[in-house]
Amino acid sequence: MQYIIAAEPKEIKNASSFRQPLAHMAYKIGRDARLYRSEDAAAVEDGYMILSSEGEVRADDYTVTEIISECKSRRFKGVLANFGAAPLLTEISKELNELNLRLIVTENLGSDYSSAWVLISSALSGGTLRRRLSEAVNKYGASRIVLDVERVTREFVPPAYDGEGRFVSREEFETLKARVSPAPFFSQELCCNYFVFFEGGRPHIVLYDNLGSIKNKLFIASSLGIDKAMFLYSEIYDIMQNL
Repeated sequence: MQYIIAAEPKEIKNASSFRQPLAHMAYKIGRDARLYRSEDAAAVEDGYMILSSEGEVRADDYTVTEIISECKSRRFKGVLANFGAAPLLTEISKELNELNLRLIVTENLGSDYSSAWVLISSALSGGTLRRRLSEAVNKYGASRIVLDVERVTREFVPPAYDGEGRFVSREEFETLKARVSPAPFFSQELCCNYFVFFEGGRPHIVLYDNLGSIKNKLFIASSLGIDKAMFLYSEIYDIMQNL
């Protein structure tokens, strides 16, 4: 399976040690419709441009020219568009196709850009990961999917109607484990670890990933023909060597 590691400019040196393509979190479109690059992005080269936006996406022909010029000068393989539908995205897609470069889009735009790779998150709070990925394969085709591997650490207090839970930092997670000494379980459906503790008379469910659960996610994806996965460096730097 091909791995892509999303990294900030300050992380490039360490992320490069894994010898996998990088996706550079160094670019945004400003409110003035100009392309901005992080000041500490001098070493950014090769891999993919992650392009976000500052507010509503406005653009003109020069914006597209800036983006494509940056791709050429930095030898990028393509652009990951981290924003919603916009006329700019259609123009970027056309230019990238002409250069045989790749556009990567979020799942909500997968049907709008038939040649783009589509990011599908591995994180779930219900259902099963196999079914989720099977449906994505049926909709987009396995060759277009990039599994967006999220290292989940979230706390849910039932009924948790939003399905999002509360983000738990790594430091808080370790402190919590030491305090409640939980019995760990593994959910085959979610492909994620969890434990339960009681506080204030209410159950608290903590979902969390580790090396084993992430390997399971990758195995399920691979069994369905998905051959690409993206990781956030800050989430996996301690386990990437063993994936």
